[in-house]
Amino acid sequence: MNMLKAPTLNRQTGFTLIELIIVIVILGTLAVTAAPKFLDLSGDANAAVLKSVGGAMQSAGKLVYAKAAIQGLNNSELGEVDLNGDGVSDIETRYGYPSGSRNNGISKAMSDSFETDWIWSTDYQRTKVYLTFASLTHTSGAYVNQVPIVATNCYLIYYRAVSVGLSPTIEYTTSGC
Repeated sequence: MNMLKAPTLNRQTGFTLIELIIVIVILGTLAVTAAPKFLDLSGDANAAVLKSVGGAMQSAGKLVYAKAAIQGLNNSELGEVDLNGDGVSDIETRYGYPSGSRNNGISKAMSDSFETDWIWSTDYQRTKVYLTFASLTHTSGAYVNQVPIVATNCYLIYYRAVSVGLSPTIEYTTSGC
């Protein structure tokens, strides 16, 4: 009996070296173009935190304004509001909103971590407060000169109320965050 063997077909399994190199080049190109967008998100995070603190400052200002309205100080150019009802003035106000005073204004309406995590300054007329992360200036607490704050290009400016019926405004600079 003569048995004829069926011819065997050479079937390739796996990838060739050229296919592997092409895949590696494509993945490398994607990694180089996409990685920077995912690796450096700290700037976006700092800008978001700065904006959330600005929102907290506006909310605190509205709460102080409500207290000033109750005490009849919401139309006064300059006032002192008792926040906790102990008979002692707690915060300086301008037209019922926290002033730009470095020690007695909006900074006093913020939490205790405000003094250690943030650095702030005012102009000499106490019309505005500059605020940035303490880590960006390598210091913390109140600071009398706004130059190191502005140099970070990651700060906000709180402008106090300037007349009856106008609330404080906040301006953000986030190009250096």
